[in-house]
Amino acid sequence: MTEKEQYVLGIDIGGTNMRFGLVDSRHELSAFERLDTRATFAEGCDPAGRLAECIRSYCERSLSGAMPAAVSIGFPSTINRQRTVVVQTPNIACIPDHFAVVEELEAVLKVPVFINRDVNDLLLFDLEDLKVTSQDCVAGIYFGTGIGNAVMVNGKILLGRNGVASELGHLPVYGNGKVCTCGNVSCIETVVSGIALEGIQAENFPDTPIQQLFSTQMHTSVMKAFLEGMAQVVAAEANLFDPDCIILGGGLLQMPGFPRAALEEAVHRYARKPYPERTLDLRYSRPNQANGSVGAAIYAEKRLADPNYL
Repeated sequence: MTEKEQYVLGIDIGGTNMRFGLVDSRHELSAFERLDTRATFAEGCDPAGRLAECIRSYCERSLSGAMPAAVSIGFPSTINRQRTVVVQTPNIACIPDHFAVVEELEAVLKVPVFINRDVNDLLLFDLEDLKVTSQDCVAGIYFGTGIGNAVMVNGKILLGRNGVASELGHLPVYGNGKVCTCGNVSCIETVVSGIALEGIQAENFPDTPIQQLFSTQMHTSVMKAFLEGMAQVVAAEANLFDPDCIILGGGLLQMPGFPRAALEEAVHRYARKPYPERTLDLRYSRPNQANGSVGAAIYAEKRLADPNYL
């Protein structure tokens, strides 16, 4: 690992863990590590300083102190359209709004730094992993702490005017009065997400570990309703974009006993007839903690090849 041109450092920042990995031109991963996000970004910390410290320390261990060709970071955040500023990160308190992370890190690391929404990086990985890069439109929905969403149209990730397209988890739901971590009231992920499932577990199943809810409590009305909500989210995406396929992933779908067949049946029930319901193509992301790191490196590769690619 001495030729820095061969490697991109891909970093995937989640609400629980940060994942680091070196990715080569064949998109093969090495030196994979995880750090605790909350411990890294402790309250009151200097986020740019802490991130630079973590990157330098990682490179000391994995590259004998050399720097990679580029650093590419996926944030669980809204990102400005120019992909230079983290606009808002509701679930990590230490990361400020309007955080100019690219400018601050490039000043100290002296290598190109790229940032993206973490879910966009996940979709870039899944497009290659599932061999659907040639499709006209592919949507990715990732049920984790929140609802991650990204959409590829004509070979590029949909950004929108401000760079914040595909915030499926923050669609308002009529009659929902719950306050979201983003500050709005009625976001759909307040009732269908990992955070929402934690609330269901605490209120209805305090003696059942959250990881066992799908395997032991799917006979209950509250869990059936939760699964219906997940299906409605997927059907809404299908009805909006009529995509060639929808990729489903995230931690909830990886829990023991998750009822895929029941989810798919409900998605077909809620999807508009006859189309897109008749041609729905649901695929599943391969469970792997390193997907986001590799996806971040794929994004950096595209940016290095074409500075206009966002």
